[in-house]
Amino acid sequence: MAVQVHPEPARTSRLLSPSQILVFPAILLLVSFLVLPLLLITVYSFYSTDPVTGLMRPEGTLEQYQRIISSPIYRRVFFRSLEIAATSTSIALLLAYPVGYTLGRLVPRRYQPAALLLILVPFWTSYIVRTYGWIGFLQNGGFLDSVLSLLLPGRVQLDLLYTRAAVLIGFIHVYMPLIILPIFAVTRSLDTRLLEASADLGAPPWRTFWRVTLPLTLPGIVAGGSLFFIAVFGSFVTPQLLGGTGDLMIGNLIADQFGEAFNWPFGAALAIVITLVVLLGLVVLFRFARLEGFNETAVGQ
Repeated sequence: MAVQVHPEPARTSRLLSPSQILVFPAILLLVSFLVLPLLLITVYSFYSTDPVTGLMRPEGTLEQYQRIISSPIYRRVFFRSLEIAATSTSIALLLAYPVGYTLGRLVPRRYQPAALLLILVPFWTSYIVRTYGWIGFLQNGGFLDSVLSLLLPGRVQLDLLYTRAAVLIGFIHVYMPLIILPIFAVTRSLDTRLLEASADLGAPPWRTFWRVTLPLTLPGIVAGGSLFFIAVFGSFVTPQLLGGTGDLMIGNLIADQFGEAFNWPFGAALAIVITLVVLLGLVVLFRFARLEGFNETAVGQ
């Protein structure tokens, strides 16, 4: 009688696969430049400041957060920052969507790289240089006033510099590519069969856009709008250079606390607050937007 010998199951190798090994540098960079700095700022936010020496004291107190909540000045700055970020994001979406849609749907594929290059080249230019360019453009007697004075009778002075309008213009110009690129990506990959089916069923162009194109491009709108809003909400250079003293944003307040005031615990608490607000907004947005379900419902109708 032959004895059957069953081979022992191969032992699972404990060695990491090459793909897992390649992930470690990315994880190391993420932890080193994102997680650890955020943890450090979080720890600083629970410190206090010595009133005599101005140095930080590790006391584990909520004093900084209580100061933010109790002071109407800081609440006013916070809500002003939200207002400016929401307004500039809304205007930028209205301006960027036609550009992204045109690049993705109407421009031939062979010309799209050149068109994208025209959009990205200004984005690669120094942030400070672009902002200072708007100072020369918007100031009294600047380029805009000079052009309008040539076109209209009399000397025209719009007084746009150091106003809310100048801040919005600066934000929209600087961060516009953050919205254009996601919209371009989704419109470029649109299934044209769905658009043709809508037209074959007798839908006019505006209904096809509202019921098919817009829902299918909504992920790009949400992604671009989120990136734009986050960048604007924490920005401090544009309000500092283009805005007036009445439009102080939370980014300027944080920069002042870490710089001139040398109050790192309070600046850290402000940074944690805006980080939590941004994260909460993103969670709510992607939790309740239900983009995939909205797309399927809209296409099905």
